[in-house]
Amino acid sequence: MRKISKSYYTVGSLAKLTSTTERTLRFYDRKGLLKPSGYNEQGHRIYTDEDLVRLHQILTLKYLGYSLDEIGKYLAEQNSKDFHASLELQHELLLQKQQHIQHVVSTMERVRAVIKDNDTIDHGLIMTMIHSIQHEEDQKQWLSDRLPDALVQSIFMSGSTMEEQLQATREMTIGLNDLLVMYKQGLQPGHPLVQERALRLQLIIKRLLGHQLHELGTGEVGSVLKEMDPQLFPSSFEPDFKNYLREVFYI
Repeated sequence: MRKISKSYYTVGSLAKLTSTTERTLRFYDRKGLLKPSGYNEQGHRIYTDEDLVRLHQILTLKYLGYSLDEIGKYLAEQNSKDFHASLELQHELLLQKQQHIQHVVSTMERVRAVIKDNDTIDHGLIMTMIHSIQHEEDQKQWLSDRLPDALVQSIFMSGSTMEEQLQATREMTIGLNDLLVMYKQGLQPGHPLVQERALRLQLIIKRLLGHQLHELGTGEVGSVLKEMDPQLFPSSFEPDFKNYLREVFYI
């Protein structure tokens, strides 16, 4: 049987083959991510095909946003010498990245639709909206463990069209933003303009959740709201504005 010769690469040839730099390869060596398989008589680094496979893994993981420390831990648990397994891994990771990008794009499209033709929406409110959309499924699961399914479905408008969901979100966002503007202008909670805007918001909530809230009782809902994980349900509102809202809705 003819013996298949093994390929060897200098640091320069490996860098050129993978469109990276010699400096990067030396850095990976110092970090322990990609040690050369040996050294020639002149003391220069020598790499093999197995090292090439490992380098492709490192570059793919780095492209996907992994830190070098995370890459090191990940590769320590993998068999980097299996080229076919490496290809399968990289393909799976790329699919995950594709799904993530699609989710981000979808999120931004929904946010753009909500704030369309309104450039006065508070930035903090927009960031809260983005977070809520990105973590919608986790929020839904958290609430489902504590509230009746019918109420959770109503909160997320599960039976509504996307346009109906966007319209309701737009109305709620603009309403909250208007109250925030009035708060910053110094209007008191009992001011007619403030109360008029608060009434609009209450009508929206009643339209979406009225029947389910009536059956459950506001007290039980209130206790759940107090338990909300601030990491999962962040708020961009400062404490003084939260107190302002409480006064607005309980006058």
